[in-house]
Amino acid sequence: MKIRYVLIILGVIFVSANISSAAEIRSVRHWAAPDHTRVVIDVGSEPSFEIQEGENLLVLNFKEGVSGPALPAEILINKPGIKKVITRAIPGSVKVEFILDKYLKTQVFTLKQFQDKPDRVVVDIFLQQVSAPEIIKEPSAKIKKKKIIVIDPGHGGDDPGAVGKKGTYEKNIVLAISREIKKAMNKVPGYRAVLTRDGDYYVSFSKRLQTAKDLNASLFISVHADAARNRQAKGSSVYCLSTGAASNEAAKLLAKNENLSDIIGGVPNGEGKADSDQIILNMFQTNTINMSKTYAGNLMHQLNEVNCLKYKSVQEAPFRVLKLPDIPAVLIETAYISNREEERLLKNGNFQKKLALAVVSSAVEYLSGTASIAQGSDAVDVSAKKIVRGGEKPPERVNEVKEIITTHYKVKRGDTIYSIAQLFNTKVAVLLKLNNQKIDDTLLVGQKILVPVNKNLQDVTSGSNVSSNVGKLNEAKRLSRIYTVKKGDTVFSLAKSNAIKMDELLKLNNMKDSDPLLLGQKIRLP
Repeated sequence: MKIRYVLIILGVIFVSANISSAAEIRSVRHWAAPDHTRVVIDVGSEPSFEIQEGENLLVLNFKEGVSGPALPAEILINKPGIKKVITRAIPGSVKVEFILDKYLKTQVFTLKQFQDKPDRVVVDIFLQQVSAPEIIKEPSAKIKKKKIIVIDPGHGGDDPGAVGKKGTYEKNIVLAISREIKKAMNKVPGYRAVLTRDGDYYVSFSKRLQTAKDLNASLFISVHADAARNRQAKGSSVYCLSTGAASNEAAKLLAKNENLSDIIGGVPNGEGKADSDQIILNMFQTNTINMSKTYAGNLMHQLNEVNCLKYKSVQEAPFRVLKLPDIPAVLIETAYISNREEERLLKNGNFQKKLALAVVSSAVEYLSGTASIAQGSDAVDVSAKKIVRGGEKPPERVNEVKEIITTHYKVKRGDTIYSIAQLFNTKVAVLLKLNNQKIDDTLLVGQKILVPVNKNLQDVTSGSNVSSNVGKLNEAKRLSRIYTVKKGDTVFSLAKSNAIKMDELLKLNNMKDSDPLLLGQKIRLP
């Protein structure tokens, strides 16, 4: 009797051991991207499976697999490339069948358990016909005349990013803001914005960067929403790539978290590890980082009109998504989704539009060469500015424009606030304040607006009398001093500290905005 009892216990233990070692198929999820549809199978432990393929059929046979209690026998997907998924539990295994349709190929890979994500099996179904990006559809001659700005909404798909107290997903918020940026940017003549993703799916770092390279982009902007354990933390911030250490511990931690996206979002083994050769990257990156800082500084001024700033200066950290050797790239943390008030703001359509317009204004001013850091009474000290909450009108700073000599300009067909600012070598913000306008106010043909009369060095670059301008430029050079470039100097910082516009400083030194500023280089300053 005792022997029989022992055998029963051993049998129960043996069966329990087999069940515990079996991989439980818990759930099946899916996302559709423009070039493929992704199906993700959540598994309770490290899976072991065999792959079988047939006509419009892919089968994963999980050895010693069991179906989870919440797993339906049939899951209708009806996305490009796939109709449905059928699970069949048979003694000792589970078969997961993918009923495919009009697909090019499939790719299957596993992802190990990480943070709150279980072991996963990922099936990518690539499509036969992929719709070309909107920009590719335009005639090549027309594209070449436009400046391409790549807008990169962070996270997506299996990677939700940060999650707010009210359950707001960062991936959804940054996509909404990025769409607003694209919409506003495409209204500016000569500019075109392209999104790295335009839906809820994950795009690897390498593909995001490749998009910018393929389009020969003028600017790459990655859009995110920050989070912190301290629920009181708030404010917008702008980051550039650092090839060394981060500017502070918070930036280091942020970069570390953001760099995990490929692991959370899911990319095939090896795809996320093919970084550019570090020696070649560093050769190009110094000048590109300087250009990125120049844009980032202007962007901070624009963002400060919409929301308070977390930091007084541009931050640096080793973000993988910013590793573009020859394209200026920045990462924006629009606000803190972990802060109750800013989570509410981030979901507000008007706030999203204001953020978008700040990004567009800064990009146009930077790429057109009209971004001014400090110009006499027009200088703006970010650290001294009053904090402006989203939704409130920024306080007027009359002293910024009161000393500017103005004249009237009649708006012509095709004019925009950006093109007029470029024409008169000024900032969009100055034009808006001179005319008591908002950036989204309509300009009417025939409307008369106030514009600044170009003085001193501005006359050299905008007047029509060439010989006179040459003489003025020579006079400006005669009155200038020679300065030796030091470590950390950028065109941005030198223009700011010497109360001169960036394009004026460049013209004074016969430089282009893409020319590198080298340590020990001799340049002219006022």
